[in-house]
Amino acid sequence: MRKSQLVALSALFGAMTLLFTVVLTVYIPETRGYFNLGEAGVYLTAMVLPPLWAALAAGLGSALADVVLGYYVYAPATLVVKASEAFVASLLLRKLSGVKLGKAPGLAASLAVPSLMAVVGTTFYVGSTELYLAPPVGGVLTLNLSAIVWLAAAILFAAYLVWATLREVGTSQTLLSLAAGGALMVLGYFFYEQVVLGVAAIAEVPFNTMQVLVGMTIASLAERRLRAYLLSESIRSA
Repeated sequence: MRKSQLVALSALFGAMTLLFTVVLTVYIPETRGYFNLGEAGVYLTAMVLPPLWAALAAGLGSALADVVLGYYVYAPATLVVKASEAFVASLLLRKLSGVKLGKAPGLAASLAVPSLMAVVGTTFYVGSTELYLAPPVGGVLTLNLSAIVWLAAAILFAAYLVWATLREVGTSQTLLSLAAGGALMVLGYFFYEQVVLGVAAIAEVPFNTMQVLVGMTIASLAERRLRAYLLSESIRSA
């Protein structure tokens, strides 16, 4: 892939990551941070772009989202953490694409990831939740979430992942790669909040974990359309 194409795609996916991040947020008072859908943008960026370009697009897009939303104190950490997350996910996606892992790891992840989503969701996201919507919609949307919603979502997601794993090659590699990047993100923010900001960093771990799980869900649903990019030698070798 030519450099001009990489620049254009990086700009596009950086903007997409920013949009995913600001479109819907939930403020977390304990850490002065917020829950968002930005992980979906980071993972989609990692699927399409080679590691360095993915890091640039995801890092800048996510950091700009912090600035746009007024979370300036998080912007420097976000630049580093999200760039590192995208780099690791993109690198592993490409390194593992030629590795034969079989169906077992993918099936195990297909059950583990939705199960974790159900546990985190039913523990921390049940009851009334206020979602802040970005312009032009704007305003606050109040949702009443029950445990049944999370259990149903987890079952549907698990069914899709099992189907995708059995039907296609590469699902195991994708889930493992995105999970590795997500773990780095959770640890990165925990370190920044605990050491630099001096806030109750442990309070945001479940929220960041849910961001990873939601991001993996969205990215997994889009994976089939992006598989041509994942398997493209020109992108992998760029």
